[in-house]
Amino acid sequence: MGEWFGEFGAALPDALRAAYQFGDPYDLGRGWVGLVVMVLWVGPLMILPLWLAKIFRGKREWLSAAMGVMAGSSFLWWLHGVIPHAWIQFTESNENVLSGTIIPATAGIDINPDYRLDIASNLYSVITEGVVGAMMVIGIVLTCWLALRVQKSLPKTLAPGETKPEAGGYK
Repeated sequence: MGEWFGEFGAALPDALRAAYQFGDPYDLGRGWVGLVVMVLWVGPLMILPLWLAKIFRGKREWLSAAMGVMAGSSFLWWLHGVIPHAWIQFTESNENVLSGTIIPATAGIDINPDYRLDIASNLYSVITEGVVGAMMVIGIVLTCWLALRVQKSLPKTLAPGETKPEAGGYK
């Protein structure tokens, strides 16, 4: 495990090159295409609708709600789908660059020069899948927290002419 720390810095340029090439699936030398696709998604489908929802809040509620749902849906699509999928695709397609250098391949204890006690012989898979699991848990917690925060910020008023029912139990 100690040698892994030494190899990490040396392998970092190869990992960054692999990330650049990951954005260029057709190998045309344009790794920036992945970044452009992300900006084109985030801008018109998240930031612009969120800005429009804020502008139209209180004036055109249906338009504000529709834009808020569009921005929220795009955010959740990225949080629960695009980012975990990209992580899985990147780590599987670049295992030869990442395994053993950036992400440890195995874990064990060297008892003597001839014998190694393996703790995890497939540590690369455990870590990459563990990251996906952590992304999912964090995404679910974040989604629940945001939903509760939005619900708390909404007004709790009654419709015009509606009376508040009296509280009470069984009579």
